[in-house]
Amino acid sequence: MRDRSSWHRRLARQITPAWPATLTTFTPGDLMDVELGLYLLETVMPTRTVTDAWTLFGGYPYSEAFGDVRTDAQRHRIQRARHYLWSMRRRREWRMAVTAYLTVPEELRGYDVKDLDAVPERRTPSRAANRFTVYEDVLTSAPPFERKPLPLADVGEYRFPVRDRSYSVTFTDDLVPGPPSRPHDLHALPPGGATPVEVTWKQLEQAAQEMDRIETAHPDHKSHEWKRRLGRVKLLVRDEARGEFAPSDTLRVDGLLNLVGMVGAGKSTLRDILAFWATTDKAKPRRITIVVGDVAEVLTVVQQFSALGVAAAPILGQSTRERNIERLHRRTATAGAATMLSHTDPSFDYLSSACPLDALRGLEAPRPLGIGEAPCMSLYPVTKPTKTATAVALGAEMLDEPVAAEADVEERPKRHACPLWTRCPRHHGARDLVDATIWVATPAGLVHSGIPQHLHDERLRYLELACRLSDLVIVDEADRVQMQLDTAFAPATTLVGRSPNSWLDEVSAHKVTELARRGRLQLSARENDDWANATDTVTAATNRLYSLLIQDAALRTWITEDYFSALTLHQWLINAWFPDNGGNSQDPDENEAAERDQQIARIDRILDRFRDDPLQEQSTLTPSGEPDEDAIIVNKLVHLALELLHARRDSTTRERLRDTLLALLGNNDYVAGNIDTHVTRFEFTLILAALHHRLNLMTTLWPRVEAALNLEATSNVLSRRPPKDYEPILPESPMGNVLGFQFQLGERNRDGDQSGELRFFRCNGVGRELLLQLPQLPSIDNRPGPNVLLMSATSWAGTSSRYHVSTDVGAVLRPHDDEVRLVLESTFRKEFLYWPGSSSPLRLSGSDADTRPQILTQMLHQLAVPDRSLADSTSMLEQELADIDDPDRRRILLLVGSYVEAKRAAEYLNATPEWTGRITLLVSDDADLDNAWRTLPSDPSLRTLSRGDVASFATEGGQILIAPLLAVERGHNIVVPGGKAAIGSVYFLARPHPRPDDIALAIQAINDWAVRQIRGPEGAFRQLALAAGTPDLAGLAFRREARKKWNRFLTRQLSWTSLPPEEKVAFTWDQLVVMWQVIGRLVRGGVEARVVFVDAAFSPREAGLNAVDTPDTSLLASMRSILDPYFTPDSTLPDIDKSLVVALYEPLYRALANMD
Repeated sequence: MRDRSSWHRRLARQITPAWPATLTTFTPGDLMDVELGLYLLETVMPTRTVTDAWTLFGGYPYSEAFGDVRTDAQRHRIQRARHYLWSMRRRREWRMAVTAYLTVPEELRGYDVKDLDAVPERRTPSRAANRFTVYEDVLTSAPPFERKPLPLADVGEYRFPVRDRSYSVTFTDDLVPGPPSRPHDLHALPPGGATPVEVTWKQLEQAAQEMDRIETAHPDHKSHEWKRRLGRVKLLVRDEARGEFAPSDTLRVDGLLNLVGMVGAGKSTLRDILAFWATTDKAKPRRITIVVGDVAEVLTVVQQFSALGVAAAPILGQSTRERNIERLHRRTATAGAATMLSHTDPSFDYLSSACPLDALRGLEAPRPLGIGEAPCMSLYPVTKPTKTATAVALGAEMLDEPVAAEADVEERPKRHACPLWTRCPRHHGARDLVDATIWVATPAGLVHSGIPQHLHDERLRYLELACRLSDLVIVDEADRVQMQLDTAFAPATTLVGRSPNSWLDEVSAHKVTELARRGRLQLSARENDDWANATDTVTAATNRLYSLLIQDAALRTWITEDYFSALTLHQWLINAWFPDNGGNSQDPDENEAAERDQQIARIDRILDRFRDDPLQEQSTLTPSGEPDEDAIIVNKLVHLALELLHARRDSTTRERLRDTLLALLGNNDYVAGNIDTHVTRFEFTLILAALHHRLNLMTTLWPRVEAALNLEATSNVLSRRPPKDYEPILPESPMGNVLGFQFQLGERNRDGDQSGELRFFRCNGVGRELLLQLPQLPSIDNRPGPNVLLMSATSWAGTSSRYHVSTDVGAVLRPHDDEVRLVLESTFRKEFLYWPGSSSPLRLSGSDADTRPQILTQMLHQLAVPDRSLADSTSMLEQELADIDDPDRRRILLLVGSYVEAKRAAEYLNATPEWTGRITLLVSDDADLDNAWRTLPSDPSLRTLSRGDVASFATEGGQILIAPLLAVERGHNIVVPGGKAAIGSVYFLARPHPRPDDIALAIQAINDWAVRQIRGPEGAFRQLALAAGTPDLAGLAFRREARKKWNRFLTRQLSWTSLPPEEKVAFTWDQLVVMWQVIGRLVRGGVEARVVFVDAAFSPREAGLNAVDTPDTSLLASMRSILDPYFTPDSTLPDIDKSLVVALYEPLYRALANMD
């Protein structure tokens, strides 16, 4: 995090003494911020108006689109300014700030602003005359890091709070001082100077040979056969002149390199050999950061390099430590460890939960400290143990009498850090990172985890530190990381649900406790009062919504059809009030249609104004003094919303709501005929608008009241929100920071009542842009950035909104031709099944939840049970095993839609005599592995395998692995000794399809749209900007277009038949990637795969014996259709793209083409 305001001190001494006493809400610091924005405008867009300046602060290149910004120096000025001015990135905020600036006396101002639409003119003020020198220095110097010094505890007694109690520890002189911590050198360049990384294939082979030698010298280490694996592949690099990817014996990473490779091509092998070579190169040793998919892989990679003699350490977050410990214990238990005493995996060294202070608490402690309760940075000295001071400082209710006023409180104890940190087993990993030459992390660990304050006063995240100190950052599965970053900056949580998963209840309880602790003195501050009031309103509105939802099944059905917000409900209501009844009349009256459109526009306008502030009256006069009829109706809705929040259920409010709705709609017989339904929906929408508005206010005010109300102590989603460190780096969300809701139905209770969970999400920026900006992150500090290597099999994926990474592919990793020929022998076939005695196909995907179990069971019966009326008959699965030529690969993967379906399928098959003992069930890493789950008393022979251990399936003894489709999409190689894929055939019992309730889909779609607008070859962003005429108008136009897109993505029906052609193509690319990644598990080691499509949803017409499927009806036909042009010699697509698609997807295309 950068320090936004310390630079103000350089001018404040000169300006503050002359500051008018009447200006209380606009401060000297605000004046300097506005003038810094105007100075930036003057130096990078000198001919533009004041109103245009806000477009410089949001991260979108309007200034470049208009040709004002052309150099890196100008771009760096804008990047630095964003760290100071990001709070004014909205047009309204900027205009309000400038308007307030104009109330400052002229003699204090550095600019004359005649009008917001005029070019600012620099003045020569007598006071703070050096201000422009300061502004220039701010825009040309590195923004300083925010510093928060934290002293170490010394000899003596200290207390720390845990929940509603406090504990004491005493440090004696034999414990402190301990050895000093060794910090990272923030000013040093990376060991290799961050120069381009260039390595020949021969050097990589030598490194692989050395890795083999080290492992051979230690028989207890697993042998990875590095040289053999590297010898399987070849490198192709982009050759624009030849229009293809040509063989090369040199890999060069200069800045950002997007390297792709066919599934199974050995990208992880190249990653590890490259990292070993780079860190052990005697001529120029380097530091490497490797980004992988999950914590299990992080720990595996760290162990691997440690065994090779390379100093490697993990970057692990603290908030998920307990979950990661549990997962490692489960995997260890699944691997055969009989008791906890046998859990000796070296990775536990980095997941220790031990806290030395726990032992110092003495006998007063009734239980061990929880993992999140260790006082690493929250020790308070017991220097003046007065009752009042201790209660106020520690936040504990320790007194029977009320706490005295603040004036009576003696000096508040200062927070101290634990002095045992340098010896604490819990922080072993953080200390190792200082000297490690290989850092291994997950995207979440890099983005969220901060450098411990024991190491640095400067506050920064590991992502920024890695970019400062690494010569090379390798991002494995870059397309998946892109999706994770999108999700990280659009967090979602359960707003209200069953305890403990109920954020609002947790925050509300904390608020009551915190206010009571100090006699509500905090409410003397306006922002604290506004936040507490907003929290109360959100709670009241939520309770009213739940009251409606629990009582009204029809309302539950309506609201669970899609995501919703105040805006989307507004649109749903209008659609319901004015349905398209054009079919009722062959010749509709044009006048009636025009009148209807006018009425819709009026209602739309009224609801828009109500939604802007649903609990605040508006003026009923227009600027010209005329009565504002719309405002009169809006105020009626405001009064109704206030009453609905607080009135008794048996009041007359709902009768007046009915009358107001009928009056609003005029003569609408359609609504009048079903008035109760429409009134209930209208009531729900009004209350949600109040909830939406106040929740937005609550989350906006959160950072400003966090310290006063001790909100950092709460365990909630906002304390884990995307760090603000990245807001000046990322483009803001194209449609703005929006809030949305989703209601998930829960189980019915014994009385038949049904509640559910209300979830919410918030967009905080285009997360995927962080991936592409990694090489430039240190540039604002005038430092070289790291070289970044993106690796994936599917980061080039056409128009996919989820997987396609918007940067040119620079290199391709491909197996040698002999292996490719074997992979090209892969076969696809359709094997649709039918209900007994009918021609109705079995279709699992898209079926109702009530019928899915029956369909799945029928599929499994026909596949696995032989015809018992025929002697020596075999089942279809048995015959499939026999048809696999390689005896080492006679295993089948059955793919279903979820872990629940996988468990159901495994139980059914294992109960079938022919398959008892031959079935392995894949379970989630978080699944309980007690005896009831692992062995299932009725069928003790059923094996289970946690997802993190799926690579060991080949040695477990089962022949059928049953798994959810997405659980084996990528990340784990299931191979036999020698590197061949252990599974020969895969059956798709379900068609891949994202969860319709996955909010991430809309986030990824809008982020993909924004990135393609800016980075796409068509130059769509520039065209839109120039068409608008000015940067200000361009910003408004882009926001309008983004909101249209967002509303479309948020409310669209994500079903195959309902998508328009353009979105259907993007959806096809998404599913193509998923299926090819899964099939990729079967072609490891250069072998062919046998793929069987069972679900009739893949080709519904053909399965239904109706007609030939087309790309509009069949996912398989659509996949072939989108790949066809890349394999057609006379297509107009660029040759370089054809060469790339052949390298990545040729086996998939050939198998699809041969299937028909």
